[in-house]
Amino acid sequence: MSGTTQIDNSGLSEKIKREKEKVIILSIASNAALVIMKLTIGIMSGLISIVAEALHSANDLMASLIAYVGVKNSLKPPDKDHQYGHGKIEIISGWAENILILLVGCGIVFEGIKKFSTKTPHQFVATAIVIMIISAIINMLVSIYLIKKGKQLRSVGIEVDGEHLRADVVTSAGIAAALIIMRFTGLWWIDPLGAVFVGLWVVGIFIRLSSKLTQQMIDRGLSEAEMNSIENMLLAMKDIKDFHKIRSRQSGSTIFIDMHVKVDPGMTVECSHELTTEIDGKLREMFGECNTLVHIEPFYAGGTLE
Repeated sequence: MSGTTQIDNSGLSEKIKREKEKVIILSIASNAALVIMKLTIGIMSGLISIVAEALHSANDLMASLIAYVGVKNSLKPPDKDHQYGHGKIEIISGWAENILILLVGCGIVFEGIKKFSTKTPHQFVATAIVIMIISAIINMLVSIYLIKKGKQLRSVGIEVDGEHLRADVVTSAGIAAALIIMRFTGLWWIDPLGAVFVGLWVVGIFIRLSSKLTQQMIDRGLSEAEMNSIENMLLAMKDIKDFHKIRSRQSGSTIFIDMHVKVDPGMTVECSHELTTEIDGKLREMFGECNTLVHIEPFYAGGTLE
């Protein structure tokens, strides 16, 4: 007996779909509020560093909207032309976000450098400091939540969105510190210097996320620890005599895992099907949404037939 059984779990549950959408809507709402706060005080105060931070948050808002569209479309069930689902739409939207990050980062650096040549009068500096501190706190709480949910749901779109907001924590806190120094020392060039710092930090985000997105594009498999956990699970199943050729990749939030499993030659087709269903259930418990392909082979003590 030798055969292949594929368990079709390509569609995400409605519960996970709703959870993903809820997480990104939270990101959109927080970013929209911060853009309004920062842009208002930036224009009123004449502080280029605050305007740069507002643009950074506007970029995050745009990224959240792109992530929402990408994640929503990636959740579409498989169809005739996309039989493995639409998971990689999430990676495409991630690249769109990332390119936007690069453009905004370069623009902020350019504007900050230009401001070094002109001393601009500043107002409402104390209010600007308070806004930056509030922004850092809000972004810290939301980013922790997004990154946690992104990892839990295996959503690169949500995780990238969380990384954007975590970067905002550093930049907002850095701008607040720079403005405090400027307020007490009168060093006006601290403001454009802060803007350049924000821009360079944003470019750094682009570089870091490019690596992560590239790994998803080239079908990087599960980690060594995760592959070991699969092997340990198979070793604990009494009906499995041996196994080999375990492979994995990820498309959006769905993990694709295939393997060759050796069983008693006398095992019936019905029992082998039940075994593959059990394997799939255990993998889903471990990793969430999985598309599992199990190739059943007979096990012979004196040799193998592959």
